[in-house]
Amino acid sequence: MFERWFLLDAGAYELRLHDCSKHTDAKTRTIVAVKNNQPLFYGQEAISCIYQDPLMQIRYPIWEDSVDSMIHSLIENCMNVLQADQSLLKPCIWMAVPNWYDEAYRTKWQHILLDSGIKKVKFITNMDLLQTKEACFLIHAGHSYTEMGIYVNGTCRSYKKIFFAGSRMDEQIKRIVATKTNCLISNEDAMALKKAASDAFWKNQNVRLSCTALDRYQHMQRISISAWDLWPGMEMIEQQIVLWAKQCFKEQPLQMKEALLKNGFLLSGGLAHCFGLRQLLEQAFGCTILHTNMPEYDIINTMKELKG
Repeated sequence: MFERWFLLDAGAYELRLHDCSKHTDAKTRTIVAVKNNQPLFYGQEAISCIYQDPLMQIRYPIWEDSVDSMIHSLIENCMNVLQADQSLLKPCIWMAVPNWYDEAYRTKWQHILLDSGIKKVKFITNMDLLQTKEACFLIHAGHSYTEMGIYVNGTCRSYKKIFFAGSRMDEQIKRIVATKTNCLISNEDAMALKKAASDAFWKNQNVRLSCTALDRYQHMQRISISAWDLWPGMEMIEQQIVLWAKQCFKEQPLQMKEALLKNGFLLSGGLAHCFGLRQLLEQAFGCTILHTNMPEYDIINTMKELKG
């Protein structure tokens, strides 16, 4: 009573917040521009700072298994967008977290949220949100990690957490660009090249891609590279996800394997958009890979459904 609930999906690529009372949404890129150890710009504004000031550093508050307390500024920004402070009701958050978040991680997040003016915090895991009553194989591939699990009637039969995900793919793309052009690109440009290459592959095309880079003399210039040149770096990460999925599947008895193949695997998370992952999973297991049109929103959309 006298509470106003918000749903939070704090991803390493994007932070999403939903106001349950007004049914409105806010989101921001999970990125901060820092100068002299002081955070100055957040989200989209931070991205524009990448090449403007050599003393400005770009930081990602959520990275693999770590979270920086500066994330609270991004949460506060989204809360302001949703006008959370213009209500007498106490703001409360229901937050989706990976299965591997232990008590220490949850406590740290609780402190961050309480420092952001939140009065009450509850957690739910991604796997609890996504699983069905039937036997299901869930693969949630995001920006900083991939988690996968096999569940039956709420019971976990197998679970894996790996750091082969979107950010590792970006690292591979940066290495390929450096080798091909002798220039360095930012994480943001690597993400953009990844998306552009994936979009081209979905259309069965190989296009020339370009972006701004730094040469060996620290001068900015435009570089160009073929989308196909980037494919080995993308495929390498996708193959690792498939390899770990095979290990999960291998641990199951024959009857469970048959049920999982019959029901199909559920693929969610932003990396589910990337060309190759669905195809490689289908090729490896010979079953249907289920996914929504916007898999990066599966977590927050499922939370909305449950909250009603």
